[in-house]
Amino acid sequence: MDSNLELYNSLLGLDPVERHERLLHLPRSERFRIVSIVQREKLNQRLQEELAGRDLVEMALSNPSEFHDNILLQNALLGRTSYTPDETKMVKRIIGAHTYNGEGLFEAIANFDQTYYFAIPIDAWKLVYCDLYYIDGDNSCSLQDIYESRLWEEELQTPAARARENIRRDVIKLARRNAKWMLSELDRLSDEEKAQLLEDFGKT
Repeated sequence: MDSNLELYNSLLGLDPVERHERLLHLPRSERFRIVSIVQREKLNQRLQEELAGRDLVEMALSNPSEFHDNILLQNALLGRTSYTPDETKMVKRIIGAHTYNGEGLFEAIANFDQTYYFAIPIDAWKLVYCDLYYIDGDNSCSLQDIYESRLWEEELQTPAARARENIRRDVIKLARRNAKWMLSELDRLSDEEKAQLLEDFGKT
């Protein structure tokens, strides 16, 4: 029984200012926690309403235009979370010193100049290649698992791989292309050279 969550839900009929005042006795971190739960539930409910029992892969293969301007459907098919704070926290956890949100990371790697030296953690490139697939730390799968699965699916051109490609925005396609190129280059490096890249990144 989450008493604070129940309290928040009981106050939803109030205007935002009054609701905020009624919750001020709670620590800020607790207020953030319960608001996050409610927002995630709302996003999931919206997604289920959009899907109406339909299969995402079949939708993207038969009618990709339905995904245009619908970030909720795009994210669901790509494996991203639509709750931005969760994605930002994940990106920060994986990248470390540098702080990007998900879209910022896509933009940075899409605009990556191969002639300009810029060290960035290998896992960040993998994350972009995997469309910023959401890994919250509690998932049974790791980023490496997702990365290898995506490589395998693209090689075989599975329906899921083709569906994702149908609905990716241009910035994501470009970022993934650059990530794929960089990962192939990094595979040629020794463990010592990879470690040096991480050390250089930590100094930037």
